[in-house]
Amino acid sequence: MNKLFYLLLIAAGTIVVGSFVIFSVESQHPDSQINSMLDAIWWTVATVTTVGYGDIVPVTDVGKIVAIFFMFFGIGVLAIFLSVLGTQFYKNRFAKEEKEISHAQKLILDRMDDLEKNQEQLQKELKNLVDELKGTPR
Repeated sequence: MNKLFYLLLIAAGTIVVGSFVIFSVESQHPDSQINSMLDAIWWTVATVTTVGYGDIVPVTDVGKIVAIFFMFFGIGVLAIFLSVLGTQFYKNRFAKEEKEISHAQKLILDRMDDLEKNQEQLQKELKNLVDELKGTPR
């Protein structure tokens, strides 16, 4: 789960950095809808999480380019997050099945050892019988 922690840390850092970037780019424009740091955080979270309400949008060209970056970044982070999560479930499931298989393999190997011991004992008994039969006249 270390990977998920790092991924969430990167996402949080991106939201903080993104908020500062979009605020510094958009707050200078008179028609901007991003007038406070809270607006910038709201916009960044909505964009990175792919919610995209559309209630606050960048109006400058640079702001729109920043928005494109954060949209793709949000999709990438979401894809990586789901991949890591799915991989963890996959590993846990097959680790459990592997334990069950190894237990079954151990039982089979134990049974094979028992059969080999029985075979050796039967061979000894058969040899003794053959030796006895050879020693007795017909």
